[in-house]
Amino acid sequence: MAGNGTSGKAVNVVSILLALLFLLNGGMKIAGMMVDQFAVWGYPAWFQYLIGVAEALAGVGFLRRPTRFLAAVIVVPIMAGAIYTLVRAGTAPQAAMPAVALLLGLFVAKKSR
Repeated sequence: MAGNGTSGKAVNVVSILLALLFLLNGGMKIAGMMVDQFAVWGYPAWFQYLIGVAEALAGVGFLRRPTRFLAAVIVVPIMAGAIYTLVRAGTAPQAAMPAVALLLGLFVAKKSR
């Protein structure tokens, strides 16, 4: 687990940022705000809700030290899938945000084990 030093503080800050990001994005998906976009990407509507629930749960997980590693394990493959989807759709520049989230998730996972 992360210590109380600079590294521990960085993990805390990054975890809070990731929690906010995934609670917001997951909530948008759960609310059905991205059905059209998921259809454009070729995914069924139910997939949006599945991803939304996983992201929201991970967002909650980032808020507690004991569950941060699990939250990161959840979001890293989701962000890899998002990057793949955006590159495949020809919108590679939009993959920057999921790439940053993936890297931050890896950082939290490494420091939270």
